[in-house]
Amino acid sequence: MSNPTAPFLLGADAKKNTSQSAKALFAHIRKEKGPEHREPVYLIINSKIQLAKTKDYTPRIIPITHKLDRLEEKSVLLVTKDPSTPYRQPLNEKNSPTEDVFNQIYTLTKLRGIAREPRKLSKLFKEFDVIVADNRVHKFLPGVLGAQFYVKNKKIPFMVQMAKPDVNAQLVRGPKSTKLKDDRCEPAYVRAQMKSIVRNASFIPPANGNCMSIKVGYTDLKVEELVQNVNDVVRYLVETKNQPVGGILRSKKNIQSIHLKTSESVSMPVWKEAVEEVEDEEDNSDFEF
Repeated sequence: MSNPTAPFLLGADAKKNTSQSAKALFAHIRKEKGPEHREPVYLIINSKIQLAKTKDYTPRIIPITHKLDRLEEKSVLLVTKDPSTPYRQPLNEKNSPTEDVFNQIYTLTKLRGIAREPRKLSKLFKEFDVIVADNRVHKFLPGVLGAQFYVKNKKIPFMVQMAKPDVNAQLVRGPKSTKLKDDRCEPAYVRAQMKSIVRNASFIPPANGNCMSIKVGYTDLKVEELVQNVNDVVRYLVETKNQPVGGILRSKKNIQSIHLKTSESVSMPVWKEAVEEVEDEEDNSDFEF
């Protein structure tokens, strides 16, 4: 969990820079687009180390103090195993904790059929704010949804579990298979995951790269709230106690620079590695050549 009382990891100067940069971004947005305009703010982190060796299509959640979004304000698509009945009924039934969470629930087979038609796939991309998938089918989605969803991390699906892991869970045998399956569905557990997904920050380690862009707030946050979220994110990525999901930077010494920006603004400085200047030594030799 994030700790609102934790000191700013990068130091007092970086905290001051973050505050000044946030104020400048907020003022720019208000001037250009009006006081009511709400726009995402991103933290750009450049590291000195490679963050991932292989492509990763699973967003990791970073707990932050001040929430990004509300679940009630998002249109959500859930992708499940086939058939969807064991999940659809408990998730959608009246008075279920997830009664109003999912706008649509598709099976992986149905999603494959939609994805074969570019127009329908484009409509799906625009229709839903968040896409989540059962952890057992999540790995198939890059091949199904393709570049439109995955290039530049545009709308990469999150992973959810339908029920808490339980070694003593009662498994069932399907009507057309002898293989035992776990068809449990716990709506309260699913809702808790969904709230965490929309309220917190998230990231995907870039394959063979050293730059991350992470949404840390909106331009309608208070400056001090955005500063707190920035500190939460940096701590989560730096502190090794958060491994293996977090802690990928391992130390703040592995950070080259950090900036704040909106989608269209210039990058505003937060922190940059200090570069020691080496002065040329004067030749004080008494010898003449």
